[in-house]
Parts: sequence; structure tokens; C-alpha cells
Amino acid sequence: MRFDEPVRPTDDVQLYIRELRSGSVIASLVALTPLALPFLENANSIIDFATHLRHGFDFLLGRVRNTPELPQHTYQNLCTIVEPVAKDSASQWNVSTVINGDVHNHYHLNSIEANAAQNTARRRIKEVKTPVTGHHDRVVMSLHQARNDARSSAGDRAIIESIHSRPVKLIFATEALKGRLLSSSENPFQSAYVVDVQVETVGGRPALYKVLEIHDTIASPSAEDAA
Repeated sequence: MRFDEPVRPTDDVQLYIRELRSGSVIASLVALTPLALPFLENANSIIDFATHLRHGFDFLLGRVRNTPELPQHTYQNLCTIVEPVAKDSASQWNVSTVINGDVHNHYHLNSIEANAAQNTARRRIKEVKTPVTGHHDRVVMSLHQARNDARSSAGDRAIIESIHSRPVKLIFATEALKGRLLSSSENPFQSAYVVDVQVETVGGRPALYKVLEIHDTIASPSAEDAA
């Protein structure tokens, strides 16, 4: 795949495929407006596009430490774009950007790397549930960590698996609500709670759970197994 088009800087450059040629998959891109590139909304030039692809696959292949906060559809598109290479053991996926004759970026994946990237992307798709910002009634919440202080929410985190598989920052609408949870005779980390919660998101992923009401306490499956 070779990107060889002169680009003039603008505030809102979007990319479209102009042609696909037979043999090796060779795509020529042109800059057009106003529609956005579906899976890389922040890519405003050909170089940005190739750089986003490189960063995405470097993460999927474990070449970078930082975990990007990517939505499901981005993982899906990264998975799909290398599908032909993953299926053909003799193939390679090559990306280069040539702007006015100057090579700015070059990246390639072989079939084994494409398969590994797909496996990671599919695993991340399973982990990332699509959260809905707003009010959720009677969902099951378990504590991941919490300070033993009803007046403080610093460091409190919880998991609500129906919304997201990972711990999210937790606050309570009132001190009394957290007090009820902490004052229970049951170990709060060996219980789960049926709660009403307000979910706030950043970049399409949950960033804050605000507990509005606690309806019930139930023993977690791990606690019941231990008993």
C-alpha cells in the first residue's frame, strides 16, 4: 500500500481511496472534504493516517507500553485492514507515505504479525463494552478498591461488568450511601451491590461511576465458593 500524493495543509483534510490496482494491493489516496475518515477521525493528512496505523499496530503487537483508549470500531477496523495478509502466509502489508517525493513513513507487517495483531484486536473488542452515558438502574457492582472513609472517595474504584470489564473511578451521591456500604457486616470486597448509577464517559469509555442508590447486597460467586 503506497500513499503518494502531494498534500496542501488545511484545517480539515480527509482521505479517500482514489483507485485500487490489481496484483499487490496498491491504494492511492487523495485528500477531500467534508466527510470524515470512518475509523481515524483525527487523521487530517496522509502522514497522520499512516502514523495512526503504525501506532495502532505497534500497540497490538506489544511494541509500545502505553495502552491507548480505543473504541471497539477502531479495533475492528485495524483487524479488518490486515485480513488479506493474515490469511496468506506468503504476503506482506506495506505502508509508506511519499509527500512531494519525500518519504516520511514506512511500515510493514508479515502474515504472522498480522495474525498476532488480529488476535489482540479481537481480545480487546471483547474487553471493551460499549458504555452508555447516563443513568443505569439496578446494575451489579463490585468494589475493586475503596478507602475506609465515608467522607472520601479518593482512590475508590469499582467494576460493573454489564458496562465495562475494568475498574472505573467511583463516587457516591452522598456520604450516607458509602457509609451504608462500609458499615455492612459483610466484607464489602466479598459482596456485590445492586445499584443505580450515573455513568460519565471520556472518549467513549467510562471514566466515572456515581452511585445514586444501593438496593441490595449479594454474595459474590467467589465468596460463595470459598464458603
